[in-house]
Amino acid sequence: MLDWAHNLLGGDYAAYTPYAYQLYSFVRTLQSWTLQLVDQVSHKPDLATIALLLIIVLVSLKILNMLFQTVLFWFRLARTLAFWGGFVALALWLYSRGPEGMVEDVQYWYDVWMGQYGHWKEQEKLAQMAQQAMQQKKRWF
Repeated sequence: MLDWAHNLLGGDYAAYTPYAYQLYSFVRTLQSWTLQLVDQVSHKPDLATIALLLIIVLVSLKILNMLFQTVLFWFRLARTLAFWGGFVALALWLYSRGPEGMVEDVQYWYDVWMGQYGHWKEQEKLAQMAQQAMQQKKRWF
């Protein structure tokens, strides 16, 4: 562990000596605290197991919450972009065609929709009549 400190403190790196001493003392303090904690937990394995499981559960719930919040963010962003994009498209349509042209376009598409709706409604009636004819034809009595 002292190899990096020796290389850092000697030679051309003498300007970094105070920082290296602070870092080295911080690492030693952290190491002593960690060793004491590990020693204390290792003497009480039941408490250590419960604490470890509790930490794992809390961390996993926090990660799950972050994932859920991420999904909600992207859903809200897509919804907001769709709303404002539709609003801008409607405004551009009104600007480019004018109110009368917009009414003409809506009337045209309404007529096309109703024509297609009527066509497929008629096709459905014909299919039902053909199915009823086939069912009556299958009955021989």
